[in-house]
Parts: sequence; C-alpha cells; structure tokens
Amino acid sequence: MIDRWNRWVVDHPWLVLAMVLLVTAGAGVAALDLRINNDPRIFFTEDNPDYKRFRELEDRFTANEVVLFVVAPDNGKVFTREGLEALESLTEDAWTLPYSTRVDSVTNHQHTEVAGDDLFTAYLVEDPASLDDADLARIKDIATAEPSLVGRLISPSGHVAGVVATVTMTDGHQEAAEITEAARALVAEYQQRYPDIRFMLTGTVVFSEASKLATEQAMATTFPLAGVAMLLCLLVIVRSLLFTGIVILVIGFSIATAMGTAQLLGIEFSPIVALAPAMILTLAVADCVHLLSTYRHERLEGHARREALLESLRVNFQPVWLTSITTAIGFAVLNFSESQPFRALGDVVMVGVLVAFVLSVTALPALLMLVPHRISPGNQVDYQPWMDRLSDVVIGHSRKWLLGMGALVVLLVAAIPQSHINDVFNEYFDESFDVRRVNDFAMRELTGMHRIDYSFDAGETSGAMDPAFLAGLDRFMDWLKEQDEVVYASSFTDVIKRLNQNMHGGDPDWYTVPQSRELIGQYTLLYELSLPQGLGLENQLDMSKQHARVTVVLENIGSTPVLAFNKRAEAWIDDNLPAQMATHGTGMDILFGNVTLRNIESMLGGAVLALASVSLLLILALRSWWYGFLSLLPNLLPAAMAFGVWALINGEIGLAMSIVACMTIGIVVDDTVHFLSKYVRAKRELGLSTVDAVRYAFRTVGVALVATSVVLVTNFAVVGTSNFFPNSSMGQLAAITIGMALVVDFFFFVPLLIELDRRRRRRA
Repeated sequence: MIDRWNRWVVDHPWLVLAMVLLVTAGAGVAALDLRINNDPRIFFTEDNPDYKRFRELEDRFTANEVVLFVVAPDNGKVFTREGLEALESLTEDAWTLPYSTRVDSVTNHQHTEVAGDDLFTAYLVEDPASLDDADLARIKDIATAEPSLVGRLISPSGHVAGVVATVTMTDGHQEAAEITEAARALVAEYQQRYPDIRFMLTGTVVFSEASKLATEQAMATTFPLAGVAMLLCLLVIVRSLLFTGIVILVIGFSIATAMGTAQLLGIEFSPIVALAPAMILTLAVADCVHLLSTYRHERLEGHARREALLESLRVNFQPVWLTSITTAIGFAVLNFSESQPFRALGDVVMVGVLVAFVLSVTALPALLMLVPHRISPGNQVDYQPWMDRLSDVVIGHSRKWLLGMGALVVLLVAAIPQSHINDVFNEYFDESFDVRRVNDFAMRELTGMHRIDYSFDAGETSGAMDPAFLAGLDRFMDWLKEQDEVVYASSFTDVIKRLNQNMHGGDPDWYTVPQSRELIGQYTLLYELSLPQGLGLENQLDMSKQHARVTVVLENIGSTPVLAFNKRAEAWIDDNLPAQMATHGTGMDILFGNVTLRNIESMLGGAVLALASVSLLLILALRSWWYGFLSLLPNLLPAAMAFGVWALINGEIGLAMSIVACMTIGIVVDDTVHFLSKYVRAKRELGLSTVDAVRYAFRTVGVALVATSVVLVTNFAVVGTSNFFPNSSMGQLAAITIGMALVVDFFFFVPLLIELDRRRRRRA
C-alpha cells in the first residue's frame, strides 16, 4: 500500500503540489489572526489551587496589578523642595493613567493628627515649594519612621522614592500595552522637566508588556537566526542551493500549516509558543535530510530520478514516519504540564512535526520531480570514508568506549542532585530589558523582590474590628518583622495602632491595638470618613470587614527560599493563631514556585509514558522486543547526562526546563530509530554479521544523523541566545541533550550492541 502511494506521489507531482499549496494557503490565512497574550497569568490554569487563591484575594481586595515609578534624585535626597515637588506632581499625574484606581506615594500618604477630640487626616506633603528646612526635616522623620512607607514608597535613608499606581484591568494582555505606553510618556515628560532626578518604570503591568517584547524579539530575531543557522548547515550538508531551497519551501509550508491550525484551535500566542516556528523548522529538516541523503546516494549509483526517489521513499518511509510519531509523542506529552503555554507549545509543534512528515513524503518528492537538477559524482562531496573510519574506531575499541562512556554517564548522573529549583518571574528577562534593570535598581535601593499576600478570615461580618483578631494579626506582624528576609510588611494593624496613639496625645505607649471592639470601629469610621476617594482601606480590608490582608515583601532570595519562607509563615500561623485564622500565602512568586514543582512531578509521569510509548512503537516497527528494550538506554541517557552537565555549569532548574526531558525524548529517539532500522535491515535482508551491520548503518545513515544533529543542536543553541530566560534555558538544555544523544548512540549504544552480540555468540 505504501509503495503504491509513493508511486502515485512520484507520478502525479503537479496534483500533489496543488493540493499542498491549497491547504497551506488556507492555514496561512488563518495564522494571520493569531492572538498574542502577554499576561503572566497565562502560565496558570483555572483549576490550579494556588491560582484560585490568588484570584480570590484579588477579588476580595484591590488588584495586585501596579505600575511603579522609581524616583531617584542625583543628589541622593528625596526630601528637598524640588524632590517633593516632583513626587507630588507625578502622584497627581499618575491618576491619569488608563484604568488607574489608586495612587500611593509619600506625598499623598494619609498622615493623621489629633486636635482635642477631633481626628484630622491630611496629605503628608502639601505645597512643597513653600516648605522651609524645618518642615522638610519633620516630613522626612515622619516618612522614614512610618512602617507602611519604608521599604515600599521610600527607602530607609530617604534617598529613593516610589509612586505606585494600582490599575484594574479586564483584558490584561491588551490593556497592559496602553497603560505602559502612557506611563513611559509620563517618565519621558518628567525626565525632561527634572533633569537632576532619574525617573524609572517597573511593576507587574510593565513586566506584562515586557513579555510582549520578548515575544516580538523571539519572532524577529530567534526565528530568523534559527533559519540562517539551518540554511548554512543545509548548504554544507547537501552542497546544493536547489536542494536547500526545496527544503526551505517544505519547512515553510509546515510552519504555516501548524500556526494556522493553532489559530483554528484557539491557541493564544505567548513568548513560549513563539518558539514553535523555530522548533518546527529545526525538526522538519531531519525528515528532508534523510530522504535527500538516500536520493543523492541512489543518483550517484546511476539510478534515474524516478527510481532513486522511489527507493529513497521505500527505505526511509518507515523510519521517517516512526521518528515523526515519536517526536510528536514527546511534544504531546507536554499536555501533562501544569502550565498552559507549554501545553500550547507541545500541541503546535506536534501538529507541525506531523505536517512536516506528510509534506516530506509528498511535497518534497513532487518538487524533486518537477525542478530540473543534475547530480554528478564529480561535484559531490563523499562523506562515506569519514563514516568508515568512524565505524572502525568504534568497532575496534568497542569495550573501551563502553567502559569510558559508562563512567561518564555515572559521573554526570551523580552531578544531578547539585541542581536546585529556582524560578522567579522577575528574572525571566535579562539585563537587556529596561524593566529588569529598573527592577534590580528598585530592589537594591527601595524595596524587595518577592511579594506574598495573606488573607485572614475573622469569621463574621465586621469581625476585623475584633481586638482578639487584630491582636493575632499584630503578633504575626511582629514575627514577620523579626525575619531576616523581610524588607516590608503591612497590615490594617499599622493603621489602627497609629490612630490609637494619635488619640492618646501621640504617646508611644499607646501604639497598640485597642481592647474595645466599639473603639476600633469608631476609629476606623472616623479614619475612613476623612480619607479622599481612591485612598481608602480597600487594599487592607474587604467590603464586609470580615477579611484582612497582610502584605509581605522579601529581599531577592530565589523561588525555593520564598516557598520555604511561606511554609514557615503558614506553620507559625497554624501554631500561634486560632484555627479560624488559618490561611495560605499567595502571590506570583508563590505561584511560579509551586507550579514548577508540580510541573516537574507531572513531567516525570509524562516522561515515563513517552518512553513506554516510544519503546512499544519500536518493538512493533522493528518486530523485536529485544531492540525495543535496548532502545530505552539511548533514549533515556541523553536527558539524564544533559541535566548532569547543566548541574555543573548552571544548576538552576525553572519551569521551562522541567519540560525538556519529555520534549527531547521524541527528538533523541530519531537517531536510535534511523540507526537501528538500518542495522536491523542489514542483518535481516542482507544477512550481515553484527560488526558488518554496524558498518553498513554508519555508511548509509551516519552522515544524515550527524547532519540532522548538527542542525538541531545549532538551532536550539540559537534559541538559547534568547533574552527571555525560559526560552534561553530550554534551548540550551535541549541543545546539550541532542548533542549527548548522538554521542550516546555512536559511542555507547553501538559498542553495547557489539559487546552483547559477542556474549551471545560466546554462550552459543
């Protein structure tokens, strides 16, 4: 049946090409409508319990989406007339940002004072130009002593300040661009008005927009660079501009069809999914190279174009189909991922790989039949002697290679425990991104890196006014401030304690939580009535005053220590507060840290399933359980060795890297499939011995394996140059894995076959 199909394709090239163009054009039109989603929330599914908790907190209190303006005077003094004037003006203008619902800064901090029985609340800074030196000193003393300001809106020494604009978005990945553009315009305007002050921009909204920039860079640089790398490798391998052009056409058709299918499936484009075209380009090359390699060999043997094509299709159809299926399985297993972008990446690349297989056995032969070309022995580079010498080296020293590679495997696998999990969203962008540089500056000079929020339930409406409840919150706040990692902590208790002190003549001894629920309620009501619109307590208390929020900001300690800190905090809450107040911390760092851990667990299960599926396919295709069982080693060892290498050169494993083992299983198996198929064919059809079958496999498929591995390693290495850390780390680790796969196949798996054959003959 397959032979009849191959003959039909070769004999009807115009019809085949017309059908391919029709399908590709339809898919290409659909691809034009791909939607881009830059919201970091895309990494989490709706059934993720941590994400549910995060959304509940946002619904209960004000949102966590913010724009942070960092203000750093060149003279290192915020509390000057010019510095405070700039802060006051920027605070007012920040309200004009699209979707802005709240703006906080030192200047509009609600400072409370008592005159007689009256509570007065006013901005801490008003009309800065009229302030004298004594006023400036007083304001600085108040600001740098206020817990709700230090570490968030003012540095402890008063040399850097922040203006935080909270925004409420309904369609974040679209609205973030509008907000960021307006914020950048403000920064540019203020930088011109106040040349002696640095104005910088960061915040969660700006990071979302940076994700869009990362996506655009992936499409504008990574994909073209991968294309150039592939083009150069192809030219070296096939030594023909014509053949290279044909392969590029087939790959272009594959990418267009895959991306169009993604649009029809409703897949959203993200920085992760932006890698799909480069991956499809890389993987589609392998099918074409194997077919062209055999076709070229047959033409050099003197066969006509049609016969050479039919023989190439006959010899390669099964291994190319098998490698395409196994590669598709590897990417399909990404659906076990806890993170939607990686599921989407797996689906798009899976479709692209399968489409590439179909086009390599249809469009490629059709184009070769239609395009005039000539293959003459004099113009072709013969790589066969190189493969003959390589096979002699491997066969002649098989035992040494087996022992040496075995030792290397043990060494690298033993290094894996040196790796540690670390995944911080803020560090997804390298220093080439302005937002990363600003965030690093803000972390050093103004505030911390990691934010955790805790929502405490008082158990009843207005329960947050209960002295016992607030006393529990206050004890937790005291514990937080004793922890070395904490840069800033804030809760409603800061407000109520300050009000209690104010109402008792400013006596520091009264900086405590009142013991009367009625008194707390009165203080709160008086305070809320005096607050301007937009600066209420909704960021600390919910509308029913049943829940209170505690916000903690930690220094840059990494995702795993953040999770450890949160676990410690939750344990303290369980041990020291009533059961009703038990809660869990939430925040983007918690979300990313936990999803990485769960993703690793789910990917391990996916890897086992992928290995079992691939081995079963090999058993059926090669009709040998023995070879299927042996194939587990060259399919499993490359990823293990690559993680060992990574542990020695970097050691940090994030969310993106947790999918590499599954993703590459389907790729590294290609080498095993092609080598084993030629090896088994030599033993069964040609009746060759094990050693001669190894030589035959090296001679017929060795060049193609080296060529495809070079293309794959080069292209994934290009992905590894990305400025977006998930992409760069994934590309680098995948390149190492694929390189290891070729080394394992040639210098471990082949010697293993030879040694096992010798033992079997000895027993016989």
